[in-house]
Amino acid sequence: MKIGNLETKSNYFLPAIAGYSDVAMRVLCYRYGAGLCFTEMVSAKGLCYGSENTKALLVTDDREDIKAVQLFGREPEFIARAIKHEALKEFDIIDFNFGCPVPKIVGNGEGSAMMKEPDLVKKVIETAVEASEGRVITAKIRAGFNKDSVNAVEVACAIEEGGASMVTVHGRTRDMFYTGKADLNIIKKVKDSVKIPVVGNGDVVDKESASRMFEVTGCDGIAIARGALGRPYVFAELRDESSAVQVLELLKEQALMLAKVMPERIAVNNMKKHIAFYMKGIRNGKDVKLKAFQAKNLDDILSLSLIE
Repeated sequence: MKIGNLETKSNYFLPAIAGYSDVAMRVLCYRYGAGLCFTEMVSAKGLCYGSENTKALLVTDDREDIKAVQLFGREPEFIARAIKHEALKEFDIIDFNFGCPVPKIVGNGEGSAMMKEPDLVKKVIETAVEASEGRVITAKIRAGFNKDSVNAVEVACAIEEGGASMVTVHGRTRDMFYTGKADLNIIKKVKDSVKIPVVGNGDVVDKESASRMFEVTGCDGIAIARGALGRPYVFAELRDESSAVQVLELLKEQALMLAKVMPERIAVNNMKKHIAFYMKGIRNGKDVKLKAFQAKNLDDILSLSLIE
């Protein structure tokens, strides 16, 4: 799939997932066939102010085929400074989040709150493109801010006019958060209204739901978020590729990768969240999950085993 001057190996993507799309998860998703994987969402202002938490989110790995970062922010001056920041120099794609529904983000007028300000969205994208030095600029939006303001088409057009090379559309409004069903028709309307690639997002967890997304919306690619948690191999399944997986070995590999790039305590705590998803639907997985939650160090994670 062509995105600006880049071409991905597949049109199934891992979007930014707060608390989950860490560098280790991204490496595994790329291994199993994801065409593009985004970092967790990063504050443009936090980056400018040298936040240590922000730096930790920007760790990358040479095994990432294309390096893609997601920023959020509403002030063009900070957007320009962030994009020129040394920490972003190695990223090929800089994505902007205009869809995050989290109250703290929305309360600052950022994330999905910006769905109410298409002109500002366009200005942010224009600023980003100007500062990008040829790197690809993309964006993510929602259907709208609420059911009375479903304006994804208007915002997507503003993003295209601003010079972005792709838009991802989550088919829920902000007030839905992650409940209810994603509206595939609004994604179709966006696809019919812009010339840049459109990525559909919402409720895709397997081949059947992916086929429906493509069929109904005509989208160019699909972003799989919750469907990839604990299942980085879902990208192989979506491409009809065999993926014989030893889940315990996979999660231990992810833990080892994380422990190389962050303090052991933080890596272990992060893995506890991942393991809760890895163990879904696994026989005796509940016992493994309970033991993982009690883990105090990396060895505790590496010693996990399934008892038949």
